[in-house]
Amino acid sequence: MNMIRNLAGLIITLSMLPICCLSFRFASNIPFSYKEINDELALFQLRETMLIAYDLQYSFDQLDFIYANKEFRLSQVNNRLILQPGTQIFLDDIDEVYFEKRNGCIYVHYQRDNKQYERILCKEGIYIDRFSDCDVLTDEPDSTQE
Repeated sequence: MNMIRNLAGLIITLSMLPICCLSFRFASNIPFSYKEINDELALFQLRETMLIAYDLQYSFDQLDFIYANKEFRLSQVNNRLILQPGTQIFLDDIDEVYFEKRNGCIYVHYQRDNKQYERILCKEGIYIDRFSDCDVLTDEPDSTQE
């Protein structure tokens, strides 16, 4: 009885082998772009930074914000989307990049190899001036300081 089960299993396996080989051959010919995956991972990391950034100022070609008490600028330099000061590259080999504000959110639009991409980057952000006790900042301490 065990011999019959082993032979049946072997016949089933051998009959599936040509189908598996054909499926591997067809799957290997599917074009796959790793650049899009890398873009998504990099933009995810940028979104994490933007979650705690504040005093966000955006224009068509750059995004300025304060993160960890330092001023940063996100802009295109030499076909790359770079965070400065320093050089942290988020998108590589892009032809064009610009920022757009819609419905209280900032979107990044970029083009690579004649394909347009649009990804949401962050919400409009918080501004430190909104949390002040007074309208005019002076050298006098406010009600929360001793």
